[in-house]
Amino acid sequence: MMSKVRPVGSRVPRPEPVPSNFRYPWAINGYLTEFLENGTQALSLSIAIAIAKKRDISAPEVILPAYGCPDLVAAVVAQGAKPVLVDLLSNTAQMDDNRLCHAIGPGCVAVVAVGFLGVPERLKVLSEICREREIFLIEDSAQCFPPSGITFSHADAIVLSFGRGKPINLMGGGALIYQRKLQPLVKEALGNTPSLAKSVGILWRFKRLVFNWLMMRLPYWAVEKVPFLHIGQTRYQECPYIRRAILSDTLLFAGIQYFFQRPYLGDLYRKELDELCDNGWRLLGSDCKRMDHPGCSVPRVRIALLAPSSTAREHAELALNRAGIGATNFYGAILPELEGLEGFFESAHFPVAKDFSSRLLTLPCHEDVRPGDIHKIVKIMKKLYSDDWASEADRVS
Repeated sequence: MMSKVRPVGSRVPRPEPVPSNFRYPWAINGYLTEFLENGTQALSLSIAIAIAKKRDISAPEVILPAYGCPDLVAAVVAQGAKPVLVDLLSNTAQMDDNRLCHAIGPGCVAVVAVGFLGVPERLKVLSEICREREIFLIEDSAQCFPPSGITFSHADAIVLSFGRGKPINLMGGGALIYQRKLQPLVKEALGNTPSLAKSVGILWRFKRLVFNWLMMRLPYWAVEKVPFLHIGQTRYQECPYIRRAILSDTLLFAGIQYFFQRPYLGDLYRKELDELCDNGWRLLGSDCKRMDHPGCSVPRVRIALLAPSSTAREHAELALNRAGIGATNFYGAILPELEGLEGFFESAHFPVAKDFSSRLLTLPCHEDVRPGDIHKIVKIMKKLYSDDWASEADRVS
């Protein structure tokens, strides 16, 4: 089959004129915005602010979930801080708040609350823990848009990313959203940091056309097979510096508009997957309520499922990819086991996160996914379940 539905990534929109009354959807409750070269730099800047708030701590620590992107670690290490991992609540990507409380030591300066594939962390719960202990709370909303920590001012700072595979794809860029009272610390942390102007001229427009073309089914199928491009691989990369970015207002406006105009496929997936979810599979975020946008169904970057077992996940991932569907295991492992991070942490014992990573399957949910693709996905998974998994699902349950 010489075509494939890419696992993630929306097309890059064409810049549009900005209306005079436009403002960023997150520009409420006194939050300010600083644009950076990418989301990792934005997170690194937020950690620098957290450290500056507690200058008396000589060995700062930052708490992260045990399952997540290695860029989280890169942002912490870039500021000379120590990443401390916390295990998850069962069958979720959210941190166990009891374990979080035990992990907070005298050197803790910040907690990073990571929104996972459109499902926000429990910011109210984490905010109460952090406020009681005077710890900086950062919402990593790289995979969630709009960010959820603004409406009730739960988060001290919020991170956005505009790279491939993110809710708003601008082919790069990131943003740090922070409470107004932190402005002096942001200016201090940035100092004389240079700014990179992101042009949307002829070269950028050509790059956009090529980028969008490569995301089509036949080109993506071919590009994925090129080994040195490392398509879809998760690896640790350092964050050597922080650099401001000047983003085009016309492009950012177009990206935000395009996000809200994309079709919402969650209900169709939920309906089609209903039978599987009655037989051992779990659809993540199906009970998620966006309190900041009640009644609003916002697009997600991927649909996330937990299989009844790691074997079931592996069978489904293999069968779907053979059929031209970009299903993935996402990061594929907990942070201590990812390439470049082996031996980085004192402990690799995070049983809940390890179980979660072994059973996670993500399905494409971008604007090029058709109803027929979803029917095909579910048909394949139901057949696999009926053929091979019934006895295993019974044993696991």
